[in-house]
Amino acid sequence: MMLGIGLCTLLPRKASLWLGDRLGSIFRARNHKRRKIAETNLRMCFPELSDYQRQVLMHRHFRLYGRAVIDLGLVWWGTRARLDDLCRVSGERILRNLTRSGKPVLLITPHTVGVDMAGACLSRLAPGVSMMKRATGPLLTWRLWRGRTRFGATLLMRDQGLRPMVKAMRRGRVGYLMPDEDLGDDRSLFVPFFGVSTATLPVVGWLARLTAAAVLPVFIEFGESGQYKVAIHPPLDDFPSGDPHVDAAKVNAVFEAGIREAPEQTLWSLKWFRTRPAGEPSPYS
Repeated sequence: MMLGIGLCTLLPRKASLWLGDRLGSIFRARNHKRRKIAETNLRMCFPELSDYQRQVLMHRHFRLYGRAVIDLGLVWWGTRARLDDLCRVSGERILRNLTRSGKPVLLITPHTVGVDMAGACLSRLAPGVSMMKRATGPLLTWRLWRGRTRFGATLLMRDQGLRPMVKAMRRGRVGYLMPDEDLGDDRSLFVPFFGVSTATLPVVGWLARLTAAAVLPVFIEFGESGQYKVAIHPPLDDFPSGDPHVDAAKVNAVFEAGIREAPEQTLWSLKWFRTRPAGEPSPYS
């Protein structure tokens, strides 16, 4: 698989995009488990859409997902010049002004198809630190870690806890975090997300309080042309508030608003609503 992804870096851009479309369509057709999860999530988040509209949205998502998988080869082996040519970053001045002033910064983004490419592009703006979950095998874990750190970013494993990330941010590294995954943690709080009570780990508020960081939402859009648009937004106002529920709900609301602008970008095949309040069955059963 990794060899095939590597060979795709040699293809013309139109060819690699076409191949990504085919890969995403195959994944949607053959991976019944992930397709059912995506259908459940879309039904819960967009009840106002018809079944047909949700199916069209899901098809667009898996096409982009396939393209992003092919583009992992560029994240892992592409030159800095080639990545810069594929990425357009807006809001760069916001980040530069904060880092130059010495203010700690935490970038937060939801799980979308373009997070790996965006991480590689953002690492050229400022030295960063992020976290990742160990993959299913040590070779894939190493390949993901190596690809995500080759432009100077520090990457910690999730099982190392938050302490190393806090230390790195206090030393001047910019945090880059995707805090929207349902981890089933007993410290999670139930706050709204698309009108659904969702188990949310209040990690953004914790990090902002411990590091005195400005929290900047980032949204990534993988366009039909094959370019990535990375938008850095201004810092969240009055954050952290001191109330973990308020802070977690604010992050979810910001993410929801951004996702609604381009819903096909979101990784709908993750179990966003796996952990339920006591007595509620899992929607994925």
